Amino acid sequence: MSQISRVSKWAAILRGLTIAAMVALPITIMGGLFNTPLVPQALNGTLEGIAVSPDATRGQLIAVVALNLISPLILLLTLNEMRKLFGAYIAGQVLTESSARLIQRIGQGFLALAIVPFILRPVQTVLLTLANPPGERSLAVGIDSDMIFFALSGGLIMVIGWAMREASYVATENRSFV
Repeated sequence: MSQISRVSKWAAILRGLTIAAMVALPITIMGGLFNTPLVPQALNGTLEGIAVSPDATRGQLIAVVALNLISPLILLLTLNEMRKLFGAYIAGQVLTESSARLIQRIGQGFLALAIVPFILRPVQTVLLTLANPPGERSLAVGIDSDMIFFALSGGLIMVIGWAMREASYVATENRSFV
């Protein structure tokens, strides 16, 4: 079995799993949104160490829930780029400019998955504790191991994408000589 056949075979399997994840993700999110009441007690524990103010307004709660949807949206967009890449690999388009660009976009998606929580957590903690009296409001900023992992993985995948673009240029140039 040639290497391109293996790539195509595994890409088909991974494309199917990616599509399944793309279907399951919105379904589970919608299920959670419809089955969880929009009250302060339901959001307690969503941000470690932050007690949601019992006087938080419905608007604040909606804003926090809406902000929580940004990361899954980025994940869904990244999964779609992965689906496209696996489709290209199935078609035998392994060392191409378009595949390299897809790899770079996947890396950017992973990097975004690292950066977005760093930005959103402070905003969400302020929103969830804004109704507290002065001295009991919170602003939390933090970095966790998932953020570091996604940042490093995203950077690695972006560099691989850049290297693949260079390799595709060389491959195109070599084909023009033959």
